[in-house]
Amino acid sequence: MHIQSSKEARKIIGVDLDQTLAQTLESLVQWHNDTYSTKLKVSDFHTYDYWKVWGGTREETCMKLREFYDSPYFDQIQPVRDFALEALKMLKKRHFSLVIITSRQQFIAEKTKKFVDRHYSGIFDSIYFCNLGLSDAEQLDYVSKPKSAICQEVGVDVLIDDCLEHAVECSTLGIDILLYDKQGKYIWNHEDVFNKNHNCSNKRRKNTLTSTSKRLYQRTPTELSKNIHRVKTWREIIEQFPKPSSPLRYCFFKASSSSSSTSTTKTKPNSTVRKAVKRRKDATDAVPSNSNDEELIIDDSSGHPTSSDYGTLLHDDQDETGDEDVEESEKEEKDDQQDNDTPSSSHYPLWKDNRVWV
Repeated sequence: MHIQSSKEARKIIGVDLDQTLAQTLESLVQWHNDTYSTKLKVSDFHTYDYWKVWGGTREETCMKLREFYDSPYFDQIQPVRDFALEALKMLKKRHFSLVIITSRQQFIAEKTKKFVDRHYSGIFDSIYFCNLGLSDAEQLDYVSKPKSAICQEVGVDVLIDDCLEHAVECSTLGIDILLYDKQGKYIWNHEDVFNKNHNCSNKRRKNTLTSTSKRLYQRTPTELSKNIHRVKTWREIIEQFPKPSSPLRYCFFKASSSSSSTSTTKTKPNSTVRKAVKRRKDATDAVPSNSNDEELIIDDSSGHPTSSDYGTLLHDDQDETGDEDVEESEKEEKDDQQDNDTPSSSHYPLWKDNRVWV
């Protein structure tokens, strides 16, 4: 899968937060071990239904998570150090629109924003909260929406997420999914584990406002779509967004009237440039020049000058008679054609829309 940017329509990339940009689970496990004297490890978590890992009920897990939100452990969550920031900066420079779509609840929006501003400043345009995992009391104050519904409302083209359930739901909308499986250790998004957890949860599912709203928007299919692509590092993610082609459209030459004789001899202007320079020189021969540095911009595709200042291109030892000029012009046209067939390492590429790529 290759996703390319377009100047006409900026593609929107939705990025998950927890375990994709933030090491939330690592802080949660440390908090739980210190608070409840447990010996849990990140590898013990095979599902996002945490009560299946540390025991208790769903409501008790909601209360635990609220305690975690108020603890210093939540404020000390570290970013994912897997080339994530560098990759996001590359996508930002390529004029993609980046938004965060998280399962978190709106009542921790302020802390979430502080984390993003601290570690991913200036990268994202917006943060959208799905309000998933609400307690029974919180469902009276907040509205839960599946991630697929928010992606559809925002117009997301690509979603980067570590949750296989969200990936499957969003893939049915035609969204390209990059399923982030860090170093292959996110066992909760492995297909065999996911199918086992999904089948067990269907047998014991209790109808809640959250599950009812999810069925209103999208039904979870049983098979993975072809537009779900598993990636194990952020470097693999950036490889899915290749740089656009870079045709050499313009060349830039800087010549000096005092020292340009050496540098300009290396660059052979074609006959069109020479004739135009000769006519200009004949017309302005009597006018003294006050400028020491001149600039010339030549369109590499047509050979025509695009600047009013041609610089010093004729040499002092060149004969400017008509016959010799015609013969040398024909010779230089052949040389120009050969030079155009072989790209020069001295050419500095500029993109059509003046963007600078990393």
